[in-house]
Amino acid sequence: MHRGHQALLHSCRRRADALRLPAVALTYDPHPLRVLHPDAPVRLLTPVEEKLRRLQASAIDEVIVTRFTHDFSLLSPEEFLRAVVDALHPRAIVVGYRTTFGRDRAGTADVLRDFGARTGIEIEVVPPVEIRGMPVSSSLIRRTLEEGNVEEAAELLGYRYMMGCAVTRGDGRGRLLGMPTANLEPEPEKLVPADGVYAVTVAFCEGTRRGVMSIGSRPTFHRPHALEVHLLDYDGDLYGQTLEITFLRRLRDICTFPNADLLMARIREDIIAARAF
Repeated sequence: MHRGHQALLHSCRRRADALRLPAVALTYDPHPLRVLHPDAPVRLLTPVEEKLRRLQASAIDEVIVTRFTHDFSLLSPEEFLRAVVDALHPRAIVVGYRTTFGRDRAGTADVLRDFGARTGIEIEVVPPVEIRGMPVSSSLIRRTLEEGNVEEAAELLGYRYMMGCAVTRGDGRGRLLGMPTANLEPEPEKLVPADGVYAVTVAFCEGTRRGVMSIGSRPTFHRPHALEVHLLDYDGDLYGQTLEITFLRRLRDICTFPNADLLMARIREDIIAARAF
C-alpha cells in the first residue's frame, strides 16, 4: 500500500462523505499470481494480513476480501462489474488510473467509465502520484528495495518498509564473539531487500530497540545466505518470538574479512552508525 493507494483511499473517503455512504475497499486473496502462475515466485510488498491492518487503520469503513480463484479470473470485465454491483450496490466506484480487472486484465479505466455511463454509477479515476517525475508504483518500489535503497522505498511507500520475521535457532557464533544475533526466517513471500547490512528498528514483546541487520551470506565464516539481527542494548533470548523489522538505512555491502577480529571491529562501526541514524 503505497502513496498511490493512499491517494485512492482518500478520494474514496471524500466521495463517500459527499454521498453520505460508507467507504468500502475491495481487495483479493490470494495474490492473483499465485493462482494464475503458481510456479512463479511471488514477492509481496504487503501480505494480506499487513494490508488489512493498514486498510483498517485508514479512513475506510469496511474492507471486503474476495477470494481469487481460477474461475474468478475467467470473469469478463462486464461479468466482474455486474458481480460487484449485485453484491455491493455502489453509488460510486473509485479506482486508480492503471486499474485492470476481468479476464486477461481486459477491464480498464475506460471500460469502467463506459459501464458507469450505462448504469448511472459515478466513476472516479484517481491520477498517479508522482515523486521526482516518476509515478509511484509497486514495481518501482520492488526495484528500489531490490537495490537496497530502503530510504527511497520509504519515500514512495509513505512509511518505512517493514518485515515480520520468526526467530530461529542458529549456531551461536555471534554470542561466542560477544555480539549475539537472532537468526531470522522472514514471513512467506514477503520481499526481502537486497543483500547488505542495514540500520533497523526491531519491535518485539519487550518493546522496541535499534538494531543492525545482515542479509546475505557470511563469507568470513563460509556460511550460507542468512538473515541475522543484533539488537542494541539487549542481551535476552529472542528464540521463538516474531520480530517486526523496520528498515532505516542500508549501511554497507556484505564483506569478507580476513579474521573475526576485523569483522567485529567493522560491526562495532555499524552499531555506531545505527545509533547515529
